[in-house]
Amino acid sequence: MTGTVFATTLQTLRKQRGVTQEQLASHLGVSPQAVSKWENGSYPDGDLLPQIADYFEVSIDYLYGRDKGKVSLEQQLMDAIQGISAKENCGYDVHFEQILRYLWAMQIGFWPENKHYYERMRPEGDHVVASTVVEDAGFTFFRLNRSLEFYTAMKKPEGGFASYFKVTDELVQLFAFLGKKDNLKIFFYLLSLDAGEGVSVATIAKRIGVSEEAAEQAMAYLKNIAVHDQGNKIIQEVSVLNEYDKREPLYVLNKCSSFPALLLLAGADAVLNPPGSFALSVCGTDKAWFERDRLDFLKKTAKKKES
Repeated sequence: MTGTVFATTLQTLRKQRGVTQEQLASHLGVSPQAVSKWENGSYPDGDLLPQIADYFEVSIDYLYGRDKGKVSLEQQLMDAIQGISAKENCGYDVHFEQILRYLWAMQIGFWPENKHYYERMRPEGDHVVASTVVEDAGFTFFRLNRSLEFYTAMKKPEGGFASYFKVTDELVQLFAFLGKKDNLKIFFYLLSLDAGEGVSVATIAKRIGVSEEAAEQAMAYLKNIAVHDQGNKIIQEVSVLNEYDKREPLYVLNKCSSFPALLLLAGADAVLNPPGSFALSVCGTDKAWFERDRLDFLKKTAKKKES
């Protein structure tokens, strides 16, 4: 009997795996002679095909040369998202809806007793519904309301959250700046700028109803808000010539660097409007978010008291 695609593929997979015909036969519950016949052109019973495919971590189609082998879940997800683009008249709103469905599938996957996918809740109204997973390794948060729907996942840093988040002068300055209503209004107004639009201090002052001095001070802070010099600034300053050939500054929103502002606002909203109920809540830890011995300002206080 001449060799077949199945025979060649099976032999190749077995040798790549480093197992003998006897070992494969033992795993499948057949004789070594049966495996030898398969590799020489015969075929196994149909109910053995899934076992062979699972053993070599390939698809049944691959055994017959009909695909490129096992495709990772990550690749399948990427292909599925890119496949949406191929659909006629499909906008990115469809992309994001599909992404949220995938994220919801991962979210309910933390529930061991659940074995089937079901669609997420999308409630209307002010009553906030969310889903959370809280474990030692990190947490996820999925806000489900149609008014504002988002997902976030944060992996715990190797040294703990307190090893990364610090009480710094820069953080204090940011909260102090946003703690003033006029500054917060300016912040919101800047987020209304389209890509390529620039705004002057005079325009900001007029639209917000503040003095030009107050607007200028606000922009002086916002244009330098990045802690590290290599950071992409949220607000960029450009200049134009006026009718007197003098340069006047204009302020432009960096669209690709300004999205953290939305994360900040969404986080503040989650603090001020915590979920009233949970569609799914998994809490597998009772440990503190911050390790107390890593809070440097507490150590300094302790030393002063000792002295």
